[in-house]
Amino acid sequence: MDYGYTSLLPPLLAIALALLTRHVLLPLAAGILVGAGLLAWGQTDAGFLISTGEIFIRSIVDSVRDPDHLRVLVFTLLLGMMVGVIEVSGAMRRTIARLARRVRDRRGTQCLIAATGLAVFFDDYANTLLVGGTMRSTSDRFGISRAKLAYLVDSTAAPVAGLALVSTWVATELSYLQAGIDASRYAETADGASIQVFDIFIQSVPYRFYPWFALILVFVIARTGRDFGPMRVAEQEATTRLITEKEKPSETATKDMIAGNSIADALAALLPIAGCLVAVLATLIVTGRASVSGGGLAESEVTEATLASTDTGLMSSLRIAGDVIGSGDSYLALMVGGGSGLAIALVIAFAVSKLSGSKVGKGLLDGAMQMMPAMAVLWLAWSLSAMTGKESLDTGGFLSSVLSDAIDIRLMPTCVFILAGAIAFATGTSWGTMAIVTPIAVSLVLDMQADAAAGIANVAVNSPIALATFSGVLAGAIFGDHCSPISDTTVLSSRACGCDHVLHVRTQMPYALLAGAVCVLTGTLPVAFGVPVWLCLAVGTASLVAIVRWLGVRPVA
Repeated sequence: MDYGYTSLLPPLLAIALALLTRHVLLPLAAGILVGAGLLAWGQTDAGFLISTGEIFIRSIVDSVRDPDHLRVLVFTLLLGMMVGVIEVSGAMRRTIARLARRVRDRRGTQCLIAATGLAVFFDDYANTLLVGGTMRSTSDRFGISRAKLAYLVDSTAAPVAGLALVSTWVATELSYLQAGIDASRYAETADGASIQVFDIFIQSVPYRFYPWFALILVFVIARTGRDFGPMRVAEQEATTRLITEKEKPSETATKDMIAGNSIADALAALLPIAGCLVAVLATLIVTGRASVSGGGLAESEVTEATLASTDTGLMSSLRIAGDVIGSGDSYLALMVGGGSGLAIALVIAFAVSKLSGSKVGKGLLDGAMQMMPAMAVLWLAWSLSAMTGKESLDTGGFLSSVLSDAIDIRLMPTCVFILAGAIAFATGTSWGTMAIVTPIAVSLVLDMQADAAAGIANVAVNSPIALATFSGVLAGAIFGDHCSPISDTTVLSSRACGCDHVLHVRTQMPYALLAGAVCVLTGTLPVAFGVPVWLCLAVGTASLVAIVRWLGVRPVA
């Protein structure tokens, strides 16, 4: 059944109610209920109300029964407990107090937070929860608002994972790109059969304008200390609050804050996080190699072609590393990493910090309870995403079909970016957006450029327009995620940073819209008309710096 425009009702209702009520759970539930009503409409085997109730309950139950979803929830819980143990020991607070003597101002602290986000490049979930959970006390100490912390975390997590050549995103992107090429007329030629998808993937990285500009804007904002829009208000309030709390500081309290063994505190604060990262990466490598050798995943076809390549040197190493890490079980890796980090934190808490069992138990409970709201929102967000999926209302498919007819090929990168952003905004999932749009967009642009050039032989598969179109899907998906109040990564960022969710959406959206506008005006449009990609990136960067200096204002101390 084709639901047409009515398929937009559930996500639009959830988004509107979330913005109006400044809450998330009830709007998500209302969106799911409306979706269940649309699916139940016209069923004759039971009454409308009974069918609506059954579909509503089934969608919620099915979303939490999914094995991958359960692993994400377990990882969220384990990581929250790990952070709780670290916080109750006071080691992180004392370590940060020592680092504070090196980082002299708010701008340096913001750059430190952003740089930490770049370090966790291989998975956006791990990035969000690790950096957000461990940097809260750092931002509080320097009077940085939780809204700013959530922005710094959220706007580095997905963009750096989307740009990294070795991450949990790679194999999925390769498979969608391969599917698009296979669906085009390039697959029917001898040359098409020898297309190296990883080569195209690497060549597309410079064309991912929004992730680049989002990261650049993060560091411009952090380095200049300037803000605009709702973020400027939040930063001024945080600065004023810090000044009030720091009136007449106690020398004794300052000495107590940095008292103790610095090495033991550093171990207690950093070793659990490092252990979590190592465990995540090791599990990705182990499961990825098993997948490659056993051919257990769909991406194995791409991997086998990669391993069969005759290329040597850096390119070959990047291909192998990208396929192995990308083919790994990212959800299992997150769960193993969370358990490893928690285990290390517990060992250090008892053996090094000499904490009592009751104090450790309090840390575990506080950390777990802090993540419960995020887990509840994630649960309902997954259910709404499934409700709008291809097997149900097919919201993304309907939006894709709107732009599939009669588009100037030079407008394809921009149209695809906007379409992917709209779908990700409405559905709250960047991965679902890529799954829906990438194969269609890639095959469409390849066939359109073959027609425009009067044959496949006259134009390369890796033309700038084709690369920008493929990149526009991922860029638009991340852009829509950054603007959507029902996105799981947006929810995770706000909860991990201890920020009100609606406040995070309101303060981040102007920055996301700025990066998106610069992406279109200096990226997707000029590159499609023949402007070199590196010139587009340079002009876009200069534009961001100029706009921030023009609109941005530093908080008054």
